[in-house]
Amino acid sequence: MSGKDCPNYINCQLINKEGVLQDKNLQRQYIRDFCLGEDEAWGRCKRYLTKQELNFCPDFVLPDSPWSPDEILDMFEEREMNDPSE
Repeated sequence: MSGKDCPNYINCQLINKEGVLQDKNLQRQYIRDFCLGEDEAWGRCKRYLTKQELNFCPDFVLPDSPWSPDEILDMFEEREMNDPSE
């Protein structure tokens, strides 16, 4: 891991939690394009930005998700209200 890798790489659930992303090819692409990307590409990662703003990032958020952290929080809260066992 180089100094340009995402600061959240070691603890990111997308990378480290089995079953978050079923498509291993897509997972490798995300790692290449965002986590270990040149010129600190992780600064564009929605997971990184969400964790920075909310202090957590739900598993459903992908690096290229289109939502703002506020929208992600709303979606997370709605999911929790509908199925608190998730």
